[in-house]
Amino acid sequence: MPPQARPAAVAPLPTPGPGFLAAIVSALPIWALTSQQKELRLSLADLLLAQGAQQPDCAAAAQGLLAYAFALDPFDGPSLDRLARTQAQAPFLPPRAAALVRFLADRPSLDEEDISFEAIQASGDADLLVRYLEVAARDRAAGLSRLAPAFAALCRLPDAGQADRLLTGFAPVLPPPLFARLSAEFAVLRLPPERALARLAGLDADLWGLFAAVAASHCLDRLGDRQGALTACLTARRALPYHVNLTLRAFELAKPVSTPPPAKAGEAAVCLYSLNKADLFHDCLLHLAATDLGEAVVAVLDNGSTDATPDMLAGVAARFPADRFVSLRLPVNIGAPGARNWLLALPEVAACRHVAFLDDDAFPEADWLSRLLATARANPTAGAVGCAITDMDAPRDHQSADFNLFPPHMGQSALAEVKERLFVCEPCRGAADLSLFAYTRPCLSVSGCCHLLSRPAIEAAGPFDIRFNPTQFDDLERDIRSFLAGHPCVYDGTVRVAHKQGSSLAKAQTQAQVSQVLGNKIKLEYAVADADADRLWRENLALLGRDLLEKARVVDALSRESEDWGAAPDPAGGILPPDPR
Repeated sequence: MPPQARPAAVAPLPTPGPGFLAAIVSALPIWALTSQQKELRLSLADLLLAQGAQQPDCAAAAQGLLAYAFALDPFDGPSLDRLARTQAQAPFLPPRAAALVRFLADRPSLDEEDISFEAIQASGDADLLVRYLEVAARDRAAGLSRLAPAFAALCRLPDAGQADRLLTGFAPVLPPPLFARLSAEFAVLRLPPERALARLAGLDADLWGLFAAVAASHCLDRLGDRQGALTACLTARRALPYHVNLTLRAFELAKPVSTPPPAKAGEAAVCLYSLNKADLFHDCLLHLAATDLGEAVVAVLDNGSTDATPDMLAGVAARFPADRFVSLRLPVNIGAPGARNWLLALPEVAACRHVAFLDDDAFPEADWLSRLLATARANPTAGAVGCAITDMDAPRDHQSADFNLFPPHMGQSALAEVKERLFVCEPCRGAADLSLFAYTRPCLSVSGCCHLLSRPAIEAAGPFDIRFNPTQFDDLERDIRSFLAGHPCVYDGTVRVAHKQGSSLAKAQTQAQVSQVLGNKIKLEYAVADADADRLWRENLALLGRDLLEKARVVDALSRESEDWGAAPDPAGGILPPDPR
């Protein structure tokens, strides 16, 4: 990374003592879930602030979390308000940062009679959004207030060049440091990483040093500069040594990298099933055929389609080796769990040591299978190995990462019919990809969009439960059985799979769809005994805590070796075992 593109150092923040992370994980096991989910992060900051008078380490950590929330999203209202109140009670921010926080917290609200951005966003009309932004940029009095709720949507307009020009139009109505920050974020999400790094380098360290370090780490990794990415990540973590995702990410970046071998004969089968999505399934299979499958078997099941799927499968078969492609058609739809079980029972699939299930609208990276297999070899007791699921369209926001459980008392029940005890933490749905979920760790469950099952785990936990037909929660229920049988999942977020349509859970809109989801959630609650439900969340959080603290010790040692941007520790220095990628 050339000197002119090097982001400035992070402004100092209040820092707890060296034993704080271990102490807080012991006192609050939910700490190990994530530091990236906004609502959880704010709740934890509130808990810490409540202890602040008696526990200065807690106050320091809360201040750091709120400063981080502001750096990552200056328009996050609840976090901004809390930061402004905390700063007023016990100043800790640099003067320029404190002034900008006050300015943003005090910005005027829009009049109720104004056209709301939410209504425009709900329309899904990109042209209407563009017109809204063009008008808002000319509003000297309320341009900032109009941009605040619309900035994320601006960054996701289809035409990146048009979006960049629209953002530039707001420069006259924004404080220059805020415009520079928003411009840098847009570049990170939509422009080549070299251009993003140039914009990051111009940010004021007192205001945006944390964001610059996090974003620079992401950009440098995209450019293949793993050592630079590690240095930037450690710079951010040095200011926040209790941050879960920065700790896990730094540990991941410190692993030496090697290229894993492709799948050998008998090592893996890749299984897909589909219902009436001939065109989309066709694109998915063509993409799959272009990835490095090695000698893996590919098995596809037409789950009772009435469209052109049979003819499409006959035509696409030539893209795969004839002796490693199996296609079958069922006369009726037997649902997702039934289709998976049928595929698992095929002789060609049953003969393989691992089985990967891939959705019919999933588009994995070229080396996805060899990397998941490498993670499976490194974690031989894993019930399933999963990966990060992202949108197909730029900027490829996260759909899912690892799934873990909240304690039951933290959940908000949506079912009057049953006492809910299983509340899943989904840490990143809709979040921008800044590589903060690109880590590997054990977990309760992974996304069924793309997951790799081992034969011993399949035998220990049993097949998918057809009571969850046609779909919803069948993956989670199987992963729960696997966890209870001693085979927790492993999430490898360094592997990314683009998902065209999003999860069916997130897409549920009609009364029938919502009823299906709620019905299967009731089934899930009744399928897990009270004693097992209690064991699940306790053991899940304990597993996350142990993993986090083990990795924190290694990262702390790395951090001590490099106290500034310019002296990165050598990732190949032998402190960590090789990463088989």
